[in-house]
Amino acid sequence: MKKIIYSLLAIAFVFSCSDTDDHGVDVNNFNGESSVAYFTDGVSGNYFVTSSENIYSIQVGATDLSTSDRSYTLEIDETSTAVQGLDYSLSDMSVTIPAGSYFGSIDVQGIFAGTTAEGSNLVINLVGDGAMVNAQFDLFIVQLCISDIAGMYSVTTTYGYHDFLPSFDVNTQDMEIVDLGDGNYSVAEFSGGLYESGPYASSYGTYAQPLVFNENCGIITWSGQQDFWGNIIPLPGGTNGVDSNGVVTISWYADGYGENGVSVYTPL
Repeated sequence: MKKIIYSLLAIAFVFSCSDTDDHGVDVNNFNGESSVAYFTDGVSGNYFVTSSENIYSIQVGATDLSTSDRSYTLEIDETSTAVQGLDYSLSDMSVTIPAGSYFGSIDVQGIFAGTTAEGSNLVINLVGDGAMVNAQFDLFIVQLCISDIAGMYSVTTTYGYHDFLPSFDVNTQDMEIVDLGDGNYSVAEFSGGLYESGPYASSYGTYAQPLVFNENCGIITWSGQQDFWGNIIPLPGGTNGVDSNGVVTISWYADGYGENGVSVYTPL
């Protein structure tokens, strides 16, 4: 809804209040053009690239009809981080609104093998006579994989720091990774047993603390997770991901008192 409101406000800003086209949109802009081209979907979009090589279409609209084709140049803004030929490809660096039509489209082809789960931004400027001033579209391109890591695992956790080292330096127990949908998962005890059955349970009265995380294309991320004393965050410099054999590694750090460990989940 916000994108739609922003788009309408932007269009209203550059047009006068006197004339409208067949859709009720003003057709007089600041430089006297009777027709203005603009990105109809607002200023940004998200493109999830899958292995099926799906295409993302960005629609360009005009405020009135014309008896001839209208073409506009596409320029890649210097702020773009997406790389042509690696993250995406564009077959044409222009877009045409055909005669007798209000709309044309820019087809962006994502490259699954080149995109990443972290994503990148393709920022396109629309230029040419009749193009809206500062017409720009920011497309976030991210690789989307089918995630399927739910199941039972043998979890071995090697601790980097806790209050009772060198005792209980390694612990192994079975644990389930539960599918929450959309690439989100949970485990019942992020600490690999330290809080549930280890020395923290007997000395401090702790119990299992869950972790909810996301897996996409082998990369594991999470945020907003807490234990008894503070945040649970990815261990700086640690590995958080899934390897080609389905082994899951979660490297965690409890920032309240500095407990940390590396938990390796091996499928059973």
